[in-house]
Amino acid sequence: MDSINYLAEAVYFFQKFISCVNNDEPLKLSTQAFRELKINESIYKATMRILVVNNMIDFDGKCYVMTSEHSKNHKCILEDLDSKNQIKKYEALYTRTVDESGFFFDRISELEYEIYSRCNFSVTYERGKEIAGYLDLTNKTILELGGNSGGLGAAFLSRYEDCSYFILDTRIPCEIGNEFKELYGTDVTFIEGNVFEMEVPSQNYDYILMMNLLHDFDDERCCEILKNCLKYCSPHTKFVIIEDILTNEYEPKEVILHGLRLSIECMGGKQRTIEEFKEMFSGINYTLEEVIRLNEIHTMLVICSWLPADTRV
Repeated sequence: MDSINYLAEAVYFFQKFISCVNNDEPLKLSTQAFRELKINESIYKATMRILVVNNMIDFDGKCYVMTSEHSKNHKCILEDLDSKNQIKKYEALYTRTVDESGFFFDRISELEYEIYSRCNFSVTYERGKEIAGYLDLTNKTILELGGNSGGLGAAFLSRYEDCSYFILDTRIPCEIGNEFKELYGTDVTFIEGNVFEMEVPSQNYDYILMMNLLHDFDDERCCEILKNCLKYCSPHTKFVIIEDILTNEYEPKEVILHGLRLSIECMGGKQRTIEEFKEMFSGINYTLEEVIRLNEIHTMLVICSWLPADTRV
């Protein structure tokens, strides 16, 4: 999907916000207004970010500002959607925003999840070959949360054969991952479970890695995941976070364009800025060590403990 479609979605959503609230323009929606709309705040925020970076609305540092030129551009896009008979498609997308149980992997069938996991392996393997050069995993023990079928781990092991690699994920990706493990001879240990009830081998890990995981959940659930990790951490354990991270509220544009779909597919999920990650990890007494921009979309954060083990929460 290109940026034009992302923009059209944001414009359509904005019009729905307008039609659902008393304000002439939903530029400053209150918490109560969100409840009335029955949408998650992350969806509203992602919509407005896309509009700002595409010059379809302004932000003056305090509030959003919509000019007559902006209104004209919105109207052109909506008329174009109507002329192409696409309004029903966007209406169906908007309707999904009120599905409180909405989570991508809960909505797909087991067959679709299997197909996704098979495709995920090759994609994350190629990405892992690029990432491996930024980390020294020699003789290290790694726990990857939500590692799916193990493409990232396989790439790391191809470079660091002496590291120990564990993946915690649900049944289907673990089953597919074990097929790839047998096929390619990669020494990945798959653990069936979930990140909210972590049961993994009792040891301290050198790295706890999460790629495209935390952006699936709201802040409360993310903090729950991080606190679950602490019992597997030593004073030397580092977290590695890889996902579509923002450098600030409105950069990079290439990343922001994906934010609305993310918040729709994973209710409560959202893109976060580097500062938001720093604040989140400070809650478990960890601090940012390094920021590495991997490509147009993905950034890697390396996060380490700043307190002795006996004083961590």
